[in-house]
Amino acid sequence: MYYYDPAGRSGCYPFDQQLGLTCGLSEGVMRLVVKLSAYLPYRQACEVYGELAQVSVSLGEAWKLTQEAGQRSRSALQPLATMKASLESAACAGISMDGFMVNVEGEGWKEVKIGAVFEADTDKEERTGGAGDNVRARSQSYVMHLGGPEGFGFKLAVEAQARRWGQAEQSAVLGDGAAWIWNLANRDYPSAAHIVDWYHAKQHLWTAGDLLYPGQSERAAAWVNEQANLLYEGRADELARSLTQYANALPPDRQTALVAEAGYFATNHERMQYRDFRRARLPIGSGVVESGAKQAKQRLSAAGMRWSRPGLENMLPLRAALMSGTFDLLWPRIRPRV
Repeated sequence: MYYYDPAGRSGCYPFDQQLGLTCGLSEGVMRLVVKLSAYLPYRQACEVYGELAQVSVSLGEAWKLTQEAGQRSRSALQPLATMKASLESAACAGISMDGFMVNVEGEGWKEVKIGAVFEADTDKEERTGGAGDNVRARSQSYVMHLGGPEGFGFKLAVEAQARRWGQAEQSAVLGDGAAWIWNLANRDYPSAAHIVDWYHAKQHLWTAGDLLYPGQSERAAAWVNEQANLLYEGRADELARSLTQYANALPPDRQTALVAEAGYFATNHERMQYRDFRRARLPIGSGVVESGAKQAKQRLSAAGMRWSRPGLENMLPLRAALMSGTFDLLWPRIRPRV
C-alpha cells in the first residue's frame, strides 16, 4: 500500500516493508495503474483506481511507473505492430498521416505526428462525389512521434513492415496537402496510390468559394457544389487554371490567397483522381487518422495541460498502444522493474 504526502513524496507503509513487499504492488496492479494513466490524467487515474480497487496508489508512484513503462516501450527491440494482425491477405491496406499540437513546457505548442496503418474495407458502390467516403477502417494501429518527419517516417515504416502492409493486394497512402506527408510517401511507399483526403480538398474548395464570393454564402455554396463534381472527376488541373483566371479580377489580398488555392489543386492533381480511386475500391478519406488524433488529444492536449518533453515522449507509445488495442500484449515487454 502506498502513501503520498503533501510534499510530493511517496513510499511504502511500514507494514508493507515488514512483510518485504515492494510497496504492495503486484504486476497486475502496476499494469492497471499504467494503463489508467495512459487513459486519464495521473490524478484522475489514481482516483479511479483507488475507487475501484479500494487501494490507494500515490500520484508520484503512478507517474514513476508510467514513465518507466513508456521509456521501456520507446526502446523495445521489436516493433509494436508485430502483435497486430498481418495485412498481407488484405484486399486493400491503407496508411494515413496527420499531425496535432501539444503544449511542451519551455517550448510552446509542438506538432506530434501521427500515422495509422489499417485494412481498408471498401464497398462496391460508387457514390457521388459529395456523399462521403466508401471505406471502413479495420484492424488499425497507430504510431506517434514528437519531432520531424524523419523520425516519424522510420517509426511508421517499421509498423507497416511488421504488419506486411506492402503485401496486401493493393495499398494507398492518404493525407492532406502537407509536403512532408508526400515526401515520405514518395520515399517509403512509391508503389501505393497517393491520395489527398477528399474532405481536405473540399475545405480548400470552400476557401476558394469564400474568396470569390465574400459575404454571399448561398452563391459560394452553389459554386462549391458545382466544382466538387469537377474535382471528383479528377479534373483538379482544370479547376486550378480557372481559379488562376478568376484571381486576376480580385483585389491584391484576395488575389494572392486564391492563387495559393489554385496552386494547391495544381500540385495535388495526380492525388485527386477520386472517381478512379473509388472505382478501384480505394479509400479517399483519412478519417481513421483524424479520429486517432482526436483520441490522442483527449489525453495529451486537454485544457491547461502541459508536458515536459521526456514526459510526453514516454507517454506517446503507451497512448498509441491503447488506441491500437495492443497494450495488454505489449505489457510483458515494458513492465517496470521494481
